[in-house]
Amino acid sequence: MTNARTIGIIGAFAGVTVALCAFAVASTYAVRGLRLDLTEDRLYSLSPAVAPLVQRLDEPVKLDFYYSAEAAQGMPQIQSYANRVREFLQEVAQASKGRITLRVIDPAPFSEAQDEARAAGIAPLRLDGSGKELMLGLVAKNSVDQSEAMPFLDPNKEPFLEYDVMRLVQSIGKLKKPTIGLLSSLPLAGGGVNPADPRQPAEPWQIYLQLKQLYQVKDIATTDSALPEGLDALVIVHPRELSTDLLRSIDSYALKGGRILAFLDPHCEAQPSEDRFSGGSGDKSSDLGPLTRAWGIEWTRSKVVADSTYAQRVRVRSQGPVQVMDYLIWLALREDALAKDDPSTGRLSQVNSQTMGAIDIRESNKAAVKPLIESSAESMRLDGVRIQFFPDPEGLMRDFKPEGKRNVLAVRVQGPIEAAYDEAGNPTIAPPESSKPVMLAPDGSEIPATPAVPVPDQAPVGKGPFQDPAPAALSASAAPAVAPAAAPEPVTQAPAKASRTGTGNIVIVADADLLADQNWIEQQRMGNLVLGSRVMADNGAFVLNVLEMFTGDEALLNLRARGKYQRPFDRVEEIRKAAEKQYLDRERELQNQIRQSEARLTELQAQKTPENQLILSPEQEAEVVKLEEQTLAARKELRSVQFNLRREYEGLGTRLMLVNVVAWPLVVAGLAAIMLVRRSHLHRTTKKA
Repeated sequence: MTNARTIGIIGAFAGVTVALCAFAVASTYAVRGLRLDLTEDRLYSLSPAVAPLVQRLDEPVKLDFYYSAEAAQGMPQIQSYANRVREFLQEVAQASKGRITLRVIDPAPFSEAQDEARAAGIAPLRLDGSGKELMLGLVAKNSVDQSEAMPFLDPNKEPFLEYDVMRLVQSIGKLKKPTIGLLSSLPLAGGGVNPADPRQPAEPWQIYLQLKQLYQVKDIATTDSALPEGLDALVIVHPRELSTDLLRSIDSYALKGGRILAFLDPHCEAQPSEDRFSGGSGDKSSDLGPLTRAWGIEWTRSKVVADSTYAQRVRVRSQGPVQVMDYLIWLALREDALAKDDPSTGRLSQVNSQTMGAIDIRESNKAAVKPLIESSAESMRLDGVRIQFFPDPEGLMRDFKPEGKRNVLAVRVQGPIEAAYDEAGNPTIAPPESSKPVMLAPDGSEIPATPAVPVPDQAPVGKGPFQDPAPAALSASAAPAVAPAAAPEPVTQAPAKASRTGTGNIVIVADADLLADQNWIEQQRMGNLVLGSRVMADNGAFVLNVLEMFTGDEALLNLRARGKYQRPFDRVEEIRKAAEKQYLDRERELQNQIRQSEARLTELQAQKTPENQLILSPEQEAEVVKLEEQTLAARKELRSVQFNLRREYEGLGTRLMLVNVVAWPLVVAGLAAIMLVRRSHLHRTTKKA
């Protein structure tokens, strides 16, 4: 009996053990790849657009992920990021249903895999002086052996991992790329003077390289007379001195439903300094003549928007030590400045700009004009003349007076638009007087415009982007004498032709500087080798979002800026701005007091006779001592104000850190303990009952 019972117990134990092992193995395979993503921005989940994008690739794509696991030992940030990339690529391959295959390769030192990685364009990162190298890159290949590489996957660029990989996959897996026209007066393709190294030509802008990677780009010169045929979209950057023929061609393209992304600028800081127009006046503005008014907006090229809410921090030296302050015309436009219901801006976190202009929406237009980017209510419009020569951040802050309303900085125009030119090529709508550039003399004073002499019954004479030259036959002075007719015949006026209309699909941005590299991207280099790029803002993502909407591929629209990689403390910023304004006001008072004291000392010194220059009278000596004490006290108070400002700002940050890191976890732990004790008490009470 005992033996039978023992055998039964052993058999039951063995059965349970086998069942548990089988369940563990089955569950391991069943839930492989399954996870719960509870992050706020779904950072660890594929976007809904990924599966459709990879499933409709024209070509199957092979992904080779190179990761030096041994070299990454002791580098937890690199190791965790490499695991994140590998898991993401595995999910992409699984979602593609066979269109994407993945290989994970460890390029060990002196191995064939290491040679293949270098030949494919993977950049090794040297970790120390012993020659130890780390490879962390991705190579995509298609069936015809075309390949593109991401030389180094920067952990700082993790929010853009999904977009970068999908852009690489689409670039290599699509047989035909959309065609865009690029019309610009700026050296986007490089080749101009390099301000960093005049001995080397300037490199292409990163936005230009990205456009070349994703699209067939047709460069259009500002001197061309017409747009090329077959454009899927047109990008216009800082248009200056365009001919009437080219403007008419753009007008016709827009009326036919052509998609246009235009970057105008009231003061383009990216414009090369030697590129001076209007007699060296310093004018760096641009416009599209009558086109913008025909499209439903008013563009004033002589105004710049200043904004205290979105102002970027810059270093300024003024009479004393270097100070860090807000530069009101360099804006870091955060989420609340961007339209959240538009696909081009809805998932962006920040757009950086310099000297942005303002756009007014005309009430008479029939198209739907929707703001995409707006300033805060703490903004005002400045005359562009103030910043053409010597920008003064401190002076701008001193004279800043918010107008209490938001300025529109970028718009989308969709729907019926009017023609800017009639069939004969004449403008149907004239530009407002304020849209014309301001002429400046070398000393910075404004040059008055030469008044035009009106000629009766004559079309306007002149050349430029807004009007055509009048025929010589219209000139009264050049017309031959004609004998008067006996009796004039009545003239029958031809019926007015209805204005031409079309359907517009246009995005207009009031700044071209946001395309410049320094405003949104920073390259990581090792000598002449580019290891990768660190994205500081979503400027490039904004441009590509718009173009992807224009070219019909909407799959990538939800792949931008996955996560809030910059999350400032808004309350801390408000306190800092208020304290800084108080400091600047007191600084001006103390600086004036110091200057008055120094001026009084100079006056006393001048009152002495030549033979007594080195001798002070008792009255003068007492006055000098008093003034020196006042000057020292003012300077001491100034240092104290600056010190208190910094101490208050840092103290607030410390308190917030303690609340978030210490106080809230303790509160949560305390609540958990209370709930546990209460549950235990209820359990004991129920058990006794």
